[in-house]
Amino acid sequence: MYYHLVKQCDVPLWGVSPEQRIAKNLRKLGAFEQLDDLRLLQPDDAVLILRLDYLYDAYLLSKIISQTHTSSSTLLTDSSDDKVVAAWTSAAAAPALLARIEKEDSAQEIAQDAGEAVSLFSPEALTGGYDPKLRKFNLSHVVKVVAEDQVQIENYLYDKSYKGITDFVTKWLWPAPARWVVRRCVEMNISPNKVTSFGWILTVIAGVLFYQGQFALGLLAAWLMTFLDTVDGKLARVSLQSSKLGHWMDHGLDIIHPPIWYWCWAMGLGLNELDIFGRVMMLDHLFIVMLLAYVGGRLFEGLFQISFDNIEIFCWKPIDAYHRLFTARRNPCIVLLSIALYLMNAEAGFIWVVLWSALSTILLALRFIHASFYRLFIGRLRPWIEDVDAEQAKSSRVIQWFTGRQADTTIASLIKRSNRR
Repeated sequence: MYYHLVKQCDVPLWGVSPEQRIAKNLRKLGAFEQLDDLRLLQPDDAVLILRLDYLYDAYLLSKIISQTHTSSSTLLTDSSDDKVVAAWTSAAAAPALLARIEKEDSAQEIAQDAGEAVSLFSPEALTGGYDPKLRKFNLSHVVKVVAEDQVQIENYLYDKSYKGITDFVTKWLWPAPARWVVRRCVEMNISPNKVTSFGWILTVIAGVLFYQGQFALGLLAAWLMTFLDTVDGKLARVSLQSSKLGHWMDHGLDIIHPPIWYWCWAMGLGLNELDIFGRVMMLDHLFIVMLLAYVGGRLFEGLFQISFDNIEIFCWKPIDAYHRLFTARRNPCIVLLSIALYLMNAEAGFIWVVLWSALSTILLALRFIHASFYRLFIGRLRPWIEDVDAEQAKSSRVIQWFTGRQADTTIASLIKRSNRR
């Protein structure tokens, strides 16, 4: 498969040139090779023609390519529904389409002249479905990249990089400060793996401080680590620097360190037993409960994906998305530890983490059982976001929490301005 670039653009987005961004996005979708001369195409070849001065993401490009079986050529307009900015077409039709795109003929004129041989789509018509990678309703927009709009377009890409279903700290507390840090990392050429590596160092420091009973300093290191855990992921997505090594470093750390932190916190208390609702319990027993709850929770999450067509447990129904906001993952548990320390009761922090971990895992177990009966007696499970349409996403604030509407809001004024030009 080939791609051919039209026009010129020298405005980088998050430190990535337009040529690099297109090449990296297409690399995710298969073996695409850039072709400068369309005359070199063979009769059976397909080529993706792209205007270099417009923004595309990998999700949208994948949707364009998936349309090949419906018509001989698929044309994509910009979000103002004015110009053809991309075409996925055959070798025979490519030269004529290229000439029309270079002349900037209107999309309707090109479609009418081509007749049934062409399908015309806006980016919003092609996208808007459920994206399992980002766990949200993913609507893509295409706008012209010019220097005066650079920051706004970069903010759109940043907002779009966020997962729809995640914990409340990541969703509502980190976005603004993390965007500032991501921008500084791009300016200083700091890679996501370097950020992740520093996060590993902070993880060890936090654990040691907890073990020594220095809970305030330990929480400071822990909060900084969790913040950088957001930064490295967003930096990787907006600068297209994702790698297998980075993935394993990031997710491996996320899975391993939380129970170690809680154990270090328990050891830092310097106690053998704790009072829970008037009943004395051994610290070792509480830790075992916490560890079993943590492992059990992760186990039910994995079993759910394996058992039900790779659907994540938090994506099945709205109640599961709400549960993900507060489930006993690292960030909500650190909030509990921080509140307890603020109240001058470090022992209560560990007890709260144990109890919340157990309750959260019980809820996951109940959801897994419910899903098993649903699959047995009703049918295939589907993520609830699959049934969300663009109008719902605009009208319902609750749906907006989990569908990634912030990115659409960020780019809306730019689309309106394009419509007025």
